[in-house]
Amino acid sequence: MNITYYLAGLLSGISIASFFIGKELYKYYVKDKIQKKQLERMEKLNKQIKKTFDMEAKEFSI
Repeated sequence: MNITYYLAGLLSGISIASFFIGKELYKYYVKDKIQKKQLERMEKLNKQIKKTFDMEAKEFSI
């Protein structure tokens, strides 16, 4: 009987710990995913600004 309770407690403890670890990892994943999207948007905007600036510089130099 004692071994059965021990195994049941061990299994439930592992399940609860896995749940909380997975929850934290998912938070990290979502945060990282959002940050990557923001960086991609900033890079795209930066390229557009540089392209526009270069075009204007060429117009003034002519």
